[in-house]
Amino acid sequence: MHVGHESGHGHSHVKSLDLSTRDGVRALKVGVAGLGFTTAFQVLLLLLSGSVALLGDTLHNGVDVIGTAMVWVAFIVTKRRKTTRFGYGYHRLEDLAGLAVVALIAASALFVIYESARAFGDSPAIQRPWLVLLAGVVGFIGNEAVAQYKLRVGKRIDSAALVADGQHSRADGLTSLGVVAAAAGIMLGQPRIDAAVGLAIGVLIGWAAYSSGREVILRLLDHGDPEVRHQLEHAAESVAGFDHINKLRLRHSGRTVHLVAHVCMPSAYSLVQAHDVAEELRAAWLHVLPPASVVDVHADPFDRETGAPHLKEAAHSH
Repeated sequence: MHVGHESGHGHSHVKSLDLSTRDGVRALKVGVAGLGFTTAFQVLLLLLSGSVALLGDTLHNGVDVIGTAMVWVAFIVTKRRKTTRFGYGYHRLEDLAGLAVVALIAASALFVIYESARAFGDSPAIQRPWLVLLAGVVGFIGNEAVAQYKLRVGKRIDSAALVADGQHSRADGLTSLGVVAAAAGIMLGQPRIDAAVGLAIGVLIGWAAYSSGREVILRLLDHGDPEVRHQLEHAAESVAGFDHINKLRLRHSGRTVHLVAHVCMPSAYSLVQAHDVAEELRAAWLHVLPPASVVDVHADPFDRETGAPHLKEAAHSH
């Protein structure tokens, strides 16, 4: 017997998912507005100073706006109704958008490292270094403020894509600190400070790409979160009527989880009894899982005396 349900059947779960999407979209709107203002301000100072270092930082902020817009589009698409072709919806798009953002972070790290290494041989020519210093400070404050907001909302709604985008904003803020170092170095007669600080910042940005990219890639590879598994096993302890859980598989898709469980129940159970136990397990698990998650319960007849499940299980795996 197989019982499959999803939490989207309940109005409260649908409302929770809508609220989650609304909070995520709001964070992305704030990100686009904040980073757009920061980028526009830096473009103005770039025209007045002609700083190559500031040019790189401005380009990074522009790329961050693009990455934020990509995640925004993914959030909007996930609100579309399921179809016969896409029976699980479009939640996976969030993870794909997160992967694209990670690629942008990695590219930013390589660009900063390359430009910093080249700067060791060429002294940067900066006019009005105090304007560049101001642009770097504004860039750092703007990026860090947006990053903190994105990260806070992303962790609360369990969106790996939004968390990765927040890491990207933080990485761009670190790049802005490199611009500050460049301007300070020029003002102090030590232009190569820019190169040294730039290399360090490039390594930090690379670490941000690794830490955020690891989570996104693990989700795309259907890695089951051990903490979520522990919560599911604990929730099952409150349900009576089954012998043990034979298999428990879960995969993340955006902010949702798809759970498949093989549960051993007494072979003497009627279809109705097995279904009732499966429904209790489903309700207990949906209480733990995020909104719009899917739970599939497969009931395996089990003989307590022989301690063996039904013999047709192997045939089902082919």
